[in-house]
Amino acid sequence: PEWGTSLHALPAETQFLLMELDNAAAAGQQQHQGQHPTTEPRYAIVLPLIDGDFRGTLRPNRSWTDKEGSLCLRVESGDANKLGESCDSVLLIACSSDPFHLVDAGVAAAAALSGGAASRAAKQLPGSLDGFGWCTWDAFYSTVSARGLVEGLGSLAAGGVNPQLLIIDDGWQLTDVDPPYGKAPTAQLAEQLTKEGTPVAELFDGPRGIVLETQDTFYKENAKLLAEASGQMQQEVRNLFPTVANTGAISHHHHHHHHTPSSGSWDKSLDGGGGGVSGDAAAATGDREKRSGHLSPASSRNGEEFDGARPDRAQNRRLGRRHGKEDRQLLLQRQKDTSSAQQGEATGQQQVGSSTGSSIGERGGAKMTHIPLDPKEAAAVAEAQLKAAAADAEARLEHARAEAEKAMKTAIQKASPSPQQQFILIRWAQKAAGAVLGVATAAFLMFYQWVVEPAPPNSLRTRAFAAAAQGFLRGAMLMFFASASDFTRRLTSVEANAKFSRLDAGPEEDWEATPADLKSVVTHIKDRFGVRYVYCWHGLPAYWGGIMPGTPALAGLTGAQLVYPKPTASIAEVEPSLLWSPAVLAGVGIADNPSGLYNAMHAYLAASAVDGVKVDCQAGVGLVGSCIGGGPAAARQFQAALEDSIATHFPGNHAINCMCHSSENFYRFSRTAVARVSDDYYPRDPASSTPHIGACAFNSLYLGALVQPDWDMFQSAHPAGVLHGMARAVSGGPVYVSDKPGQHDFTLLQRLVLPDGWVFRAQLPGRPTRDCLFSDVLRDRKTLLKVWNTNPVVGVVGIFNLQGSSWDRKRRKFHIHDKHGANLQTTVYPNDIEPFRQLSLAAAAASSNSEDGKSGVNGNNGSRWAKTAAAGNGNGCGTSQEQHQQQRWDLQQQLPQQQQEQ
Repeated sequence: PEWGTSLHALPAETQFLLMELDNAAAAGQQQHQGQHPTTEPRYAIVLPLIDGDFRGTLRPNRSWTDKEGSLCLRVESGDANKLGESCDSVLLIACSSDPFHLVDAGVAAAAALSGGAASRAAKQLPGSLDGFGWCTWDAFYSTVSARGLVEGLGSLAAGGVNPQLLIIDDGWQLTDVDPPYGKAPTAQLAEQLTKEGTPVAELFDGPRGIVLETQDTFYKENAKLLAEASGQMQQEVRNLFPTVANTGAISHHHHHHHHTPSSGSWDKSLDGGGGGVSGDAAAATGDREKRSGHLSPASSRNGEEFDGARPDRAQNRRLGRRHGKEDRQLLLQRQKDTSSAQQGEATGQQQVGSSTGSSIGERGGAKMTHIPLDPKEAAAVAEAQLKAAAADAEARLEHARAEAEKAMKTAIQKASPSPQQQFILIRWAQKAAGAVLGVATAAFLMFYQWVVEPAPPNSLRTRAFAAAAQGFLRGAMLMFFASASDFTRRLTSVEANAKFSRLDAGPEEDWEATPADLKSVVTHIKDRFGVRYVYCWHGLPAYWGGIMPGTPALAGLTGAQLVYPKPTASIAEVEPSLLWSPAVLAGVGIADNPSGLYNAMHAYLAASAVDGVKVDCQAGVGLVGSCIGGGPAAARQFQAALEDSIATHFPGNHAINCMCHSSENFYRFSRTAVARVSDDYYPRDPASSTPHIGACAFNSLYLGALVQPDWDMFQSAHPAGVLHGMARAVSGGPVYVSDKPGQHDFTLLQRLVLPDGWVFRAQLPGRPTRDCLFSDVLRDRKTLLKVWNTNPVVGVVGIFNLQGSSWDRKRRKFHIHDKHGANLQTTVYPNDIEPFRQLSLAAAAASSNSEDGKSGVNGNNGSRWAKTAAAGNGNGCGTSQEQHQQQRWDLQQQLPQQQQEQ
């Protein structure tokens, strides 16, 4: 969110603009104090729409001639090839004296015009919202496994907390990187040096296998150096690549593939003599020692001495070594014959020289003395002799090469270290190479954070780095993305990987070695820990890098087109780093049949006892749209396919939309009812906690008209854990943590969670109170954020001091601008809770002397309150869920006083 009094400060790509008109402040203050306003407050909302394949956004007029400040509307498809001449419905403007009713009604109307999303009031909320949850992301990141699930849930259960919702986040799917980046650089070099068909390939097959086997040593050392360097890096670099700062004993998962040699195969090579050297080479050792080691004086046709500068000459030299006395005599005879032929008369005749080789010289020299006088006949005889000599020479040369290879293998085998010594040497070499690359990468990241990252959009530094990333830096950056993140990985199957093949399977499993048994894992989790709902994560494009083109496991479900998207000018202005993002450099494998993909994936999950999905990276489809007809068109296709598949496979509307903050996405939420309303929760970034809560509260004002806002996971033992716990309690959304096993604040959790694993969830989206809607609760150093909500019994107000850190749009990072802060005060009125305000105004309008707040409910203001209540409380839970929520509150009334205080 952003606050201001001038349109010059309006950010690019603005999708929602709420304005307080001149008389609203005075009237609002009167209402806030319970007085009848002398003037009616007025608010206005401006919402750009989506018209077909074109999306509108707001931006300021940056022209130097614009002195007053004017508002610009930009309408674009997102694809340079998708053009239009006119638009019919691209902007909605409305005005009202009630800002909350204005937003709810205005956004619902905009969604109906833009993509068909239903209002929150018309949707069914999933039952999982009322259960406490645990998400695996910040606990394990993509190393999550069946064993990790048991450890995490068991750790919570040991403290008396029993989650009802489990979210298996990123890491359960079968994915891979593109082939060039699937191995460490050392392994790639080894394979280049031992390509099939070369003599070295067979000779060094054993060491090459050891290089492949020890790739983890390279990656561990590389990650260790990066993790140490990350302490000196700015936080946003660590936010983007959590594996850099989360290095542990477990190797990175992308090395565990079926093509990596197993330890068993390495042991087998040791037993067989090591290194892949054949038994023939060993047998040739004694034979070579019996042969003469002297060099025969061989020469070429023009008298040059053979040397090792060319392979054929070196082989001939080795051939001379193996010839005995008889062979040397034949070679000398060949030289004499050649000299005689060169010195003889050649008039009318074709001189024929002999080839290298003793028997060839002998035969050639004998027959050359009987060349017929007839030129034609002489030419035919010479041609036949040359062919025979060439064939014989080729046969002898091939035999010589084979003998040379045997000798070379034998010599190297005797001089080479043992397989065990090779393993130690190669492992240390891997460690050294990993350290060197880690230092180089850390230096590059330091350069990036100090030179590139702060550069203004469209500056020379930004343009130069974007060009370099697309040019000479592209390979190095893709290698870094492949090893430090999951953003270039692509889906290879709709099924789970081997980390979910059994209950004790861990992150060290070879992902493809064993078929997954996700159903058994999920069923055991539900039975053992009493978990009622299990969700699994996936991306809108299936995975971050889409799907792998040509993957056999996906054949018949969908094809894949690898596209290289390009951000629009507006998006690049907001976030220039998208110009060199993994999606732009590595491309995205986009499904040509998203409906078939989602149905196959969701059918597999539903058959595995999974109840719902968390669908991430949704806004990325708009970026990919730059290659396939534009973002609005791409999002329309993918969101419709997703909504239909969820409705088919997950009864109860069990879905969480995530990273979906483009109007291309949320205006398409026809049925799904829950969406995250913020960026990620970043536990390692101290500057991010308070802006996270502020963003959630103000984004809920906008998106709460269409969905029940999800304020994301948090960690209970985090220094800001209590702050985040308070925010989730008043948010109206799900309450779930991402604690690492053994790292919990059970005192906090017991204040949030009932013994049976359910929570007292507020009913509405938590939104800022009216008196702080237009105050900068992060930077003005005077305003506390107040968030209001209701439940079936009372109203709730949460008060938060968020001053001191915010999102810096110029630096594009979270920034602490006031390290000391200040104690602030505010006043809480019953009218801070909007339904109470409407009830109070209705009573005051009916009778200024009446103290009965119910007497004016049927008046004009009461009608407005009724409409507001319908929009706010009609959450689509259904009668059964309302009864269930009421039962939770009845339970609270029956609890002992001590537990109520907790």
